[in-house]
Amino acid sequence: MISHFLTKLHMILSTLGGWISLMIAGVVNYFAGYEFSVRLVVLLASLDLAWSIASNIKRGTFALSELARDSVSKLSVYGCVMIVFVGIDKLCVHDGGITTIVVCSLISLVEAWSMAGHMLVMFPKMPFLRLLKPILIGEIANKLKMSVEDARRYMEGVNDGDNSQENS
Repeated sequence: MISHFLTKLHMILSTLGGWISLMIAGVVNYFAGYEFSVRLVVLLASLDLAWSIASNIKRGTFALSELARDSVSKLSVYGCVMIVFVGIDKLCVHDGGITTIVVCSLISLVEAWSMAGHMLVMFPKMPFLRLLKPILIGEIANKLKMSVEDARRYMEGVNDGDNSQENS
């Protein structure tokens, strides 16, 4: 029975698909118990990517290669951080996973902050987002690749321009 198992395992691992399946199974097993945290980070990073694409298209500055590079870099950093903290939780031999939850919560907040900046660029007149404008102006400046003062003037101009178009 053991030799039959080893023969089948050798057959599976003699193909590229077998090795890829083994790696995927290992990653899934490593993150077992932390699925929600991992899914939340991936979901928020994907939503931030979608809002980034939308705001760049609205401004006419869409660059797929830069966006793809930034997204892959961001997910790589997040993945490495989560691997480290899931490992720390597993070393501590407790089921709470508090360090992973804290780190994934911080990553989620960063992604929410970034999404809010993109949303404000897309919808500068939305009341909820306008409440956030004073604290998000630095994030908006970063997204628009301009100084904070220029971003402030741009956002005021967008609001004034929208008001004048609605009144016409």
